[in-house]
Amino acid sequence: MDYIQHYHNDALEFDYWGKDLITPAEIRRNQFIQHLCPVKKGQKVLDIGSGRGWFSLHCAKIGAKVTAIDLSTENLNKIKQIDPRIKTLYSDACKINIPGDYFDLIVALEVLEHLVDPALAIGNWKMMLKTGGILFVTVPYKEVIRYSLCIHCNRKTPVNAHLHSWDVFKLASLLSENGFYVLKVTLFSHKLLSALALDKKLQKMPYTMWNFLDKLCGTRNDKYNYLAVKAIRQDR
Repeated sequence: MDYIQHYHNDALEFDYWGKDLITPAEIRRNQFIQHLCPVKKGQKVLDIGSGRGWFSLHCAKIGAKVTAIDLSTENLNKIKQIDPRIKTLYSDACKINIPGDYFDLIVALEVLEHLVDPALAIGNWKMMLKTGGILFVTVPYKEVIRYSLCIHCNRKTPVNAHLHSWDVFKLASLLSENGFYVLKVTLFSHKLLSALALDKKLQKMPYTMWNFLDKLCGTRNDKYNYLAVKAIRQDR
C-alpha cells in the first residue's frame, strides 16, 4: 500500500470533524497560527494538506480567495459543504499543478514532516507563488519520531506518519536552498504548559496573556512543540 492509499484509508477510519475531537491545545495552536500568519481580504491563499480545513475556513471567512489541497476526498468534500466559496483540489503536495494560478500566500501546516521528499515539495510550491509571495510553514519541533505497527499494512510505521524531525537550522536551510528568504522563525506551544495541562485549565484565558505565558516558559529552554517559519519567494 502506498502513502496516498494510506491517507485515503486514514480519512475513512477517523473522524476529524467532531467538536469534541478538537482539544484545548489544538485551539491554542490554531490561535498562534492565526496571529503568526495574518490573512487579508482578497488574498489568494493555497492551503496545502488542509485536513479538517480549519485554516481554509478561517481565511474564507476573512474574505480571502482560498484553494484547499488534500489527499482525502472526504475532508475536501466536507470543507466544500461548509463553505462553497473554497476551491478544493485532490492532489499530492509534491505534484500540485494549477496552471496559470499564482498565490499571494501558501500555507503548509504540519505537512513537511509527512513528505518523502520535502525539497521536491518546496520547489513545487515555489513555482505557484507570486514573486514576493509568502510561504508559511509549521512543523513539530525537534520531534523524537516513534514507530508502531500500521493497522493497514501490518508494517513498522512512524507514529502519525512523521518521516522527518525538524529544527530551526534544518528547516531554514531547506527553504534557503530552494529559493526562499526566511523572514521570521517562531517557536510556540511550550511543552511545560502541556505537561501541567494548563491549556485545559486556562482555556478561557485571552490569547495575548497565553502568548505571554508561552514566551515566559521559553526564557529558560526551547522545549517547544512547534516551529513556524515565514519565508518570501525571492525570484521566478
